[in-house]
Amino acid sequence: MATVLVTVMEPLTTFARPPRQVIRKLNIGATIGRPNDISGQMETLRRMISLVDEAEEYGAVGRDE
Repeated sequence: MATVLVTVMEPLTTFARPPRQVIRKLNIGATIGRPNDISGQMETLRRMISLVDEAEEYGAVGRDE
């Protein structure tokens, strides 16, 4: 099963070497998106699915610009 770690703490999670990770610029506790921000939460989900679909190597990273 393909997995993606969503994080706001890149230094800690990169050390753990997840197979794929999406790094968001959000607050701790709102890793997937802010409360009641459906469009922001959907953006996180789109990024996760895209990374699973397009990643060509172990350790692929998608991050907020």
